[in-house]
Amino acid sequence: MRQIALPLDELRGGASSSLIITPSNATAFAGLGSAANWPRHCAILVGPARSGKSLMARYFSGQGGTVIDNAEANSAENLFNAWNRAQESVVPLLLISRWLPADWNIALPDLKSRLGSAMLLEIGAPDDEMVEQLLQKQLADRGAAITMDALSYVKRRIERSYAGIESFARAANAMALAENAPVNLTLVKKVLDA
Repeated sequence: MRQIALPLDELRGGASSSLIITPSNATAFAGLGSAANWPRHCAILVGPARSGKSLMARYFSGQGGTVIDNAEANSAENLFNAWNRAQESVVPLLLISRWLPADWNIALPDLKSRLGSAMLLEIGAPDDEMVEQLLQKQLADRGAAITMDALSYVKRRIERSYAGIESFARAANAMALAENAPVNLTLVKKVLDA
């Protein structure tokens, strides 16, 4: 596991500004570093909610690239103009979405074909290493720590989604504060049962 410190001004209050890199997102992150090789100077970063797309986008933007978040919600005209600017300026364009471009509602055939030629960077579901590191990070961001036996127990039973990991961390921290208890095996069993 690598943890890369990103030059970000602000995330959540008190949260660390680092992005955890594991096999689930390593290929997508590596793709951001090879923007000079992107076909037509454009890539589309796709991944589930809470998977770090915005952190990656901020990192990429800090490297001089142009970013459009929630690209699927932008007008065809806006996307088409951004595409053309990327071709003229040779400044790479990164489009961010939760959905694959084929699932966007694009009626303009020229735009659809252009997006089809863009590099696709996909963030996968969290692997074991990501679950472990993300749980530790999210609890630490809230001022809590999880014991190793509790972490091992949770890792095998938690919902395999980034949003599920964040929800669990929030619930475990709330219960630990309410009970004035550590995030240990007893507590995580209660959270999972709740």
